[in-house]
Amino acid sequence: MTEPEMLPAFVLHTRPYRETSQLVDLFVASMGKVSVVAKGSRTSRSAVKGLLQPFLPLHIRYSGKSNLKTLVQLEARSPQVALQGERLFSALYLNELLYHLLEPDTEYPGLYSSYFQTLLVLSDPLQPVSPLLRQFELLLLQQLGYGVDFCYAADSGLPIDPVCFYRYEPEAGFITTALRDHAVFSGTEIIGMAERDFINASILAAARRFSRQAFAALLGNRPLKSRELYSAFIARRSE
Repeated sequence: MTEPEMLPAFVLHTRPYRETSQLVDLFVASMGKVSVVAKGSRTSRSAVKGLLQPFLPLHIRYSGKSNLKTLVQLEARSPQVALQGERLFSALYLNELLYHLLEPDTEYPGLYSSYFQTLLVLSDPLQPVSPLLRQFELLLLQQLGYGVDFCYAADSGLPIDPVCFYRYEPEAGFITTALRDHAVFSGTEIIGMAERDFINASILAAARRFSRQAFAALLGNRPLKSRELYSAFIARRSE
């Protein structure tokens, strides 16, 4: 009987399991989020102990049909993506979004390759961080089924007007409003987000506000540890 092929994967999250094992949540190409038991991976003699790390491109094989599979084989297929400082915390943020929001054993076409490419570009110190995050966030929302229409108002169906203002309603879209507060978006900002005009600083800032609102609705009360760690990192650096 032919063994299943090994699949490209990244580690999203690990935690201890029983005395010597780990529960590992993986982001697997063509399979989405997969949870496995890595038996004996916490022992000193484990061959996979040093491989269950984030941002290390892996090839994996697992078995089982339940929600919790068993890791059968694991190999590194290239060196770990080198990330430091803000870039490391940004990548951890992406991992948390995937860990919390992906449905188990569900394929998200194109998301794995986009994630891998985002990590590689994040590792380049000459590339700006924020536009990369905004691009991936918008793709993730689409893949999760929460893609937003940046071209038409959800209440009227009319094209977004550059001189009007709109509020974002989760699961609906942009609603025309007379309010003028920090949560509101101008039509110009929405059109800029539609065009992914993230070279424009005001459009980039609006996209960050939009992503915060959109993901807050999906995450609920779950805090993101990467944000807490990044805030602590910034505080220590400014001392």
